[in-house]
Amino acid sequence: MQKVLVIYNPASGAKKEKRAQAIAQVLAVLRSAGVQAEAVATTHAGSATVQTEQAMASAFDTVLACGGDGTVNEVLNGLVRSGSQAALGVIPLGSGNLLATDLLLPRHPEAAARMLLRYKPRAIRPGKIKYQSKDGPVERYLIVATGVGSDAELMYRTAVEEKERYGMYAYFLEMFRMAVRRKFSNFNVEWLDTEGNRHQECVTLIMGIRAKKFPGVLRGMRLGSELTRGDYRIMLFKTDKVRHFLHYFVSVASGLNWKVPHVDLAYSTGFRCTPLDSQPPESIHCECDGELLGTLPVEVSIEQKTFNLLMAG
Repeated sequence: MQKVLVIYNPASGAKKEKRAQAIAQVLAVLRSAGVQAEAVATTHAGSATVQTEQAMASAFDTVLACGGDGTVNEVLNGLVRSGSQAALGVIPLGSGNLLATDLLLPRHPEAAARMLLRYKPRAIRPGKIKYQSKDGPVERYLIVATGVGSDAELMYRTAVEEKERYGMYAYFLEMFRMAVRRKFSNFNVEWLDTEGNRHQECVTLIMGIRAKKFPGVLRGMRLGSELTRGDYRIMLFKTDKVRHFLHYFVSVASGLNWKVPHVDLAYSTGFRCTPLDSQPPESIHCECDGELLGTLPVEVSIEQKTFNLLMAG
């Protein structure tokens, strides 16, 4: 690192009053190591993408995304769209911090900044998702995870106030509410395995995971996924029964990861989701890197071009 832009989300996660102090600590660590560092706050959803693209014209060689996985995702999109080879680093200040957990970064921002000084950039192929928004089709890059179906429905229904108060546990609270209230909707998915074979299923949820390690109550989850692989570890929930979802959650939360009926795991290079004939496409949502996006049809793939991610040597 020589010239670093620190982009932070002043509204992500809990304890907002400590955000300015955390950013000041990160800047102090970088500057004490002889790094030229500047900080800029995001102003609205999507602003980190524009701010990252603008920073590439000012010869920044590294961008540190300070926030949750959503802030990291916006910075990623700015880097990939600009075609820059500047490195992406993560300071965990969000509620989930899946990528930071996978990168073995400590939760304290000052400690994370010190560790990043020892990390090296590694070329990673990002994921790519195409989906439908209110204004038409949209394309977006992603890093750790994407999902279509009930997990995105979960994000759609989880209140912002609860996320700020309970962090990632707000999702678990809403999950149990959904389990009591309703069943989950089915849709079609067509997916490719790593040998190029095509498969078709009817599911209520498909998730494409690239992270190896998970935070919080999911720390015992073992899927065989990894960022450096050029594919996804997909989870296919071929059931609308609430008990199967709860069964799987207990399986991974316990760390035992036993086989659950109607839940399949596979490696895939991409998948496409479409509605059933009798189903309105806007009734099924999608997400990536913890951010709610849009609706069907959805197409997920692995991008050919790479970006540089600061990782442990």
